[in-house]
Amino acid sequence: MRKTGTTTQDGSALAARMRGSVSGSGDRVQSGKDGWNAVLCLVTKRETKTIAIPGWAMAASALTAIAMVVSLSATSLYIAFQDDLLAASIARNSQMQMAYEDRIASLRTQVDLVTSRQLLDQQAIETRVSELARRQARLGTQHNQVQRAISGDTLSTGSVAPSHPVTKPTLRKLKFGSLIGSDNPFGGQKQQMASLSFAELGSTTQVIETLEASMERTEREQLARLRKMQEEARQKSKRLASILRKQGIRVPNETAIGGPLIEVDATNRFSSSVSALESSLETLEKVRRAAYSLPHGSPTPGQQISSRFGTRRDPFTGRRAMHGGLDFRAPRGTSVLATASGKVVRAGRMGGYGKLVEIDHGGGITTRYAHLSRINVRKGQRIKRGRVIGKVGSTGRSTGPHLHYEVRRKRQVLDPIHYVKLEKKLRPYL
Repeated sequence: MRKTGTTTQDGSALAARMRGSVSGSGDRVQSGKDGWNAVLCLVTKRETKTIAIPGWAMAASALTAIAMVVSLSATSLYIAFQDDLLAASIARNSQMQMAYEDRIASLRTQVDLVTSRQLLDQQAIETRVSELARRQARLGTQHNQVQRAISGDTLSTGSVAPSHPVTKPTLRKLKFGSLIGSDNPFGGQKQQMASLSFAELGSTTQVIETLEASMERTEREQLARLRKMQEEARQKSKRLASILRKQGIRVPNETAIGGPLIEVDATNRFSSSVSALESSLETLEKVRRAAYSLPHGSPTPGQQISSRFGTRRDPFTGRRAMHGGLDFRAPRGTSVLATASGKVVRAGRMGGYGKLVEIDHGGGITTRYAHLSRINVRKGQRIKRGRVIGKVGSTGRSTGPHLHYEVRRKRQVLDPIHYVKLEKKLRPYL
């Protein structure tokens, strides 16, 4: 056989050599291989056929077969492990889903915490605003207490009103209503509280802290002013009492106090201070009433003294005689004022005094106002210092319009000039 070709005769010879190699049912098939070509022989009883197959075709067939085997093996493996891969994929997807759900749950928890914190902050702000309102009301009440305590008094210690009042418009500036959708700073609409940002809460907290500091400062100022007023009232009553005692007037003794020690807490400090102030003012008022009952000042303010107390030449006899008062030269009809509070014990004519008004001031002290042209009070009437009791005239033993003014203690005449000058000492304390 040649390498490049095959013939029928060669096939017959080859078939004879390979007889018995392939046979069955009366037919025989023989195959062989020579060089780079493969020869397939088919032998039957009647004929023999040979087919030459190139080497590359055989290689391609082998590779195809191998590929099919590999493909079948891979398919078998895929089918065998398909359930495991699917189960692993499902497990991985489940893990991812659980991770997302955990993340969402964590975010929801954070949102709940933020919302709870905002609600707590809102409640805290509500509490602080309510406390501010109570403190403002308390400051107003304290101011009214002080005003009642010092009503009618002339202590020049300034106002104790809140220096930084917090009015309703001021509280509205906190914009609580606009933040939570209600005119009431914290009334209802809790579903909108979550919309209140921490920045707004921080700003509101700063405003409240400013107001609280202002109120604390106001309370401290009130207490300081109360103490100052109490001390001033005490000093006034002390100095005024000293002046009155020198005049022989009995006055209340402020040092006559006592009692068990009871500590005062901070909440009652203001009330205690007000009570102490009221006590000092009450003492001062008693001393003042005693001072108002003591003659002082001129009965005809602005008028000149024409004759003093003591011995002088009598204008009618020309001889030396005792003059028991002060004469104030004044035009007819000039108002005559009571120099102290008291009760009118005489109002009418009395010998050389002419028309006379006599007032009893208590403690044995009386004053007389003589030579009046007109009397404006009646006997038994109670009058206050400064009341117009009559008009200047020239009735009785008089040489012309003037006022004769006397001061007596237990019926003994005293020099009125001392009481006229006493007004300068008493004026700062009355």
